[in-house]
Amino acid sequence: MFTKRIKKTAYRAWHRALFRLQGAEKSTRLPVQTIFVHVPKTAGSSINEYFSSFVGSRHAERYVPIDGFKGDAYDAGVSAEGVEAARKGLFVTGHIDWQTVETIRQPHAFVFTVLRDPAERLLSFYHYMHHIDENRQPTPGEKERLKKLKLLTFGEFCTSEDPALLYMTNNFMTRQLAGRLDGTAGTSAPFPDLLGRALQNLKTLDYAGFQQTLDADFQALVKKAGFPPLPLPLENITKKLAAHAGPSYNPNASKQDILTLAAPRLKWDMAFYQQALELAPEINKRPFRRGYLS
Repeated sequence: MFTKRIKKTAYRAWHRALFRLQGAEKSTRLPVQTIFVHVPKTAGSSINEYFSSFVGSRHAERYVPIDGFKGDAYDAGVSAEGVEAARKGLFVTGHIDWQTVETIRQPHAFVFTVLRDPAERLLSFYHYMHHIDENRQPTPGEKERLKKLKLLTFGEFCTSEDPALLYMTNNFMTRQLAGRLDGTAGTSAPFPDLLGRALQNLKTLDYAGFQQTLDADFQALVKKAGFPPLPLPLENITKKLAAHAGPSYNPNASKQDILTLAAPRLKWDMAFYQQALELAPEINKRPFRRGYLS
């Protein structure tokens, strides 16, 4: 543990020194804004670690983890304070929806996301849920909510109509990129319309990467954004956590199980993901017009 801490400290110091050097070479002009539209369970911890190693801790004014400005974990709304902080941030990250992106996005901002095979993402979320200690949740409501979810069997997890679970599992990527997340989690959501909007919004991104090709995609996106193409730190949060599994936890649940049992929760995300794979090469090769802080 001590050795890992030393390596992380050295990694951050190395990045910050290079970032200062890069800024000096550009007369201290830094990229105006970089926004990471973080889809849950898509290597977000590793990506955030890379950028925070340049711009400072989460308490620094230029590093804004905007999730911290939400009033409710199952509401995509961001407070006025959060919007103001994000507009000034050098690097903004969070499980934000497209409406929030449009609210905080500055001219010439670099906006990117990383997508993941929907079944693999949902399976990863299932395992992650059973590695979180519900007793350490910030509010009694969240503690009880997580405790209740852990009592579900794997089959119930895939089919439950629980609002909190639907919010995180029901075609999340399509809803996130389409507009607003809150109010659209139900199974009766207008998904054909949401899919069309999600794909149109995806086309306006400056880079779309994928978990399955993460190393190569990350090198390409940071280079395009104007940051040094240094190795991505590998942060696997689930593996770092001791299991706090509920009595019905199935550690052997597989991707095929998810595909079989949770098909309706994956249908529109699968369509979105397949079309995103086709659209990404054109999106990623499009020139990016950089803007800089004065």
